[in-house]
Amino acid sequence: MNHSIILAAGSGERMLLKKDKLLLMAGGHPIIYYSLIAYNDHPEINSITVVANTKNKKEIEKITKLYRLKKVVKIITGEKTRQKSFIKGFDSIKKELKENDLVMVHNGANPLPSFQEISKVLASAKVHGASIVGHKITSTIKEIKDKHVYKTHDRNKFFAAETPQVATKKSFEKAIKNALKKNLETTDEAMMLESISQKIAHVQADENNFKITTQADYFKLKAILGETPEDFRVGIGQDSHVFENNKKGLVLAGVKFPKELKLRANSDGDVILHALFNAFSQAIGGMSIGFYADDICKKGITNSRKYLELILKKVRKEKFKINSVGIMMEGSHPRIDPVVSKLKNSLSKILGINVSRIGITATSGENCTVFGEGLGLQCFAIVSMIKEKNEI
Repeated sequence: MNHSIILAAGSGERMLLKKDKLLLMAGGHPIIYYSLIAYNDHPEINSITVVANTKNKKEIEKITKLYRLKKVVKIITGEKTRQKSFIKGFDSIKKELKENDLVMVHNGANPLPSFQEISKVLASAKVHGASIVGHKITSTIKEIKDKHVYKTHDRNKFFAAETPQVATKKSFEKAIKNALKKNLETTDEAMMLESISQKIAHVQADENNFKITTQADYFKLKAILGETPEDFRVGIGQDSHVFENNKKGLVLAGVKFPKELKLRANSDGDVILHALFNAFSQAIGGMSIGFYADDICKKGITNSRKYLELILKKVRKEKFKINSVGIMMEGSHPRIDPVVSKLKNSLSKILGINVSRIGITATSGENCTVFGEGLGLQCFAIVSMIKEKNEI
């Protein structure tokens, strides 16, 4: 028989939140849901005991009932430390366990244990008596003393522990007795087992099995789950102009190309900035560029940057932050690929975003359209924006 203890009694102080982090929503469910469902749906797990705290216990009970998690047989209140909470959880079930039954301990703040790693760590524990999952260390490990680097360690000898951590009832009982007798303070169950010289095997953790400790971890989890931010906006814009017959002085993305034919327009004809204007305006529910540009044109202003500034002010007023920009050009000339770097650098300065968040591609049109025949240029733009927030 395999029994799971899910630890959910932590305070989550490092998240700097008033609400219990395990009850925060991610991907449409509370964070604790993902740990519960992973063990409830695993065929090798027979029962689950949740060690909650006084603030989240009732909510976890509601979640268990709502999702019909039948393997959750107990929800008890834990203690202030992980060690004490584990011991309390273990004590609540030990009378029901046989000596060689496996007890799997999991941190509720590790919401994404994979099916495969649960299976592997159980199989490993059956052979070795105890096993844990963890991540290989990829960075160089430096030991520090006072304010200086003291020593460099071989990272191949180190392993970043995660949960689940598994051992037999007999091993855990012995480890708990030893820890209480010697007044040991351990940070995980494996450390308790080490104190009685229990051999512990290790299994590679899934890349998505990590602990939610900071707000950055929370946002990472939401991204993995494919959650779209609450205030995520997308806008699409388009603009096109034909070339003047003889006038030169093309302007694209604020960059001047004096040897190329100018685009016919009341302004400088910058199709990229015009298409971006429409995309930003659409994203915030605004009007097309013509609705705003006529008044600017009457003042004799032809610089398309001035047009774009108008809509960017509205974007900032609504507290949106530009996430990414995509530009698609159509025209037989000029060749866009050789000047992409110039265009990106210009847009980066105008929009205040990193060049890595700007994508520019182009097609010649293959004589299929007036742009492909070389009579002008067409531009499509797509923008994504996120509402700026100071905290969760």
